[in-house]
Amino acid sequence: MLVRLIVRFSKEERVKYISHLDLMRTLQRALRRAEIPVAFSQGFNPHPRLSFASALAVGMTSEGEYMDILLEQDLVPDEFCNRMNKVLPLGIRMLEAIKVSNKIPSLMSIVERADYLIKFPECNTDLFSDDKIEQFLSQDEIVVQLKGKKGMRNVNIRNMIHHMEWITDKTDGVLLKVRLSTGSKANLKPNILAEAFLSWTGASLGEREPLYLHRLNMYIPQGNRWITPMEIE
Repeated sequence: MLVRLIVRFSKEERVKYISHLDLMRTLQRALRRAEIPVAFSQGFNPHPRLSFASALAVGMTSEGEYMDILLEQDLVPDEFCNRMNKVLPLGIRMLEAIKVSNKIPSLMSIVERADYLIKFPECNTDLFSDDKIEQFLSQDEIVVQLKGKKGMRNVNIRNMIHHMEWITDKTDGVLLKVRLSTGSKANLKPNILAEAFLSWTGASLGEREPLYLHRLNMYIPQGNRWITPMEIE
C-alpha cells in the first residue's frame, strides 16, 4: 500500500529567482539524499510520484507551497520534514506534512484559491484606501490584456478577485492582501491584479524596483467553507 503525504514548504527570498523546473530538480535530489522511500512511476522512464498544487512564478516568495507525494513505505510526517530539511539548500524548507487517503483527488485538481501579499515600491499610499478597493471591486468588468498561444487577448478578471484589503507589516509598510483564483479552473497572477489596480488608480510602476509578491496559502472548497490542504481529512 502506497503512503500519500501532503507537504507544505516555503520558498524564501534567496531562492525566489529559481524556476519551477529547477525547484523540482532540487527537491528530487533532496529526496534521494534524505533516503526518502519515494514511489516511482512504471515504464521506460520512471520518475518520482510527486506533484505540486500550483507552480510559483519566478521572483515570488512563499510560505504556502504544497507537494503531493507517494511513498513505498510508511514514514512519520515529521520525520519526512526533518530528513528533508537536513539536506535541502538554504531558502527551501519543509514546514509540515500530513498523511491523506489515496482516494482524494490530486491537489492540482482541487486547489482553487490562494492568498497573496503585494507591496508596491515607492508608491504614494495616499492614492490607496479602503474606498479605492471598494470602488475598484464594484466594477462589473476589470479587463486586462494577457498573452496567450494566439497572441494578446482581453480577459475579464473580476470574477477571479475574491478579496482585497490593506494591511501593515512589522515595519509599518503598507501591503495589499488579496485572495485570487488559483489552479486548473481559473488562475490570476497577483502581479496582473496589481498592475490593473495601479492602472485604474492612475498610478504606474514605471522603472521602479519590482513588486514584492508573496504567497501565503492555498485553499480548497469544502461545502460552504474554504480549507487549506493541511486540513484535508
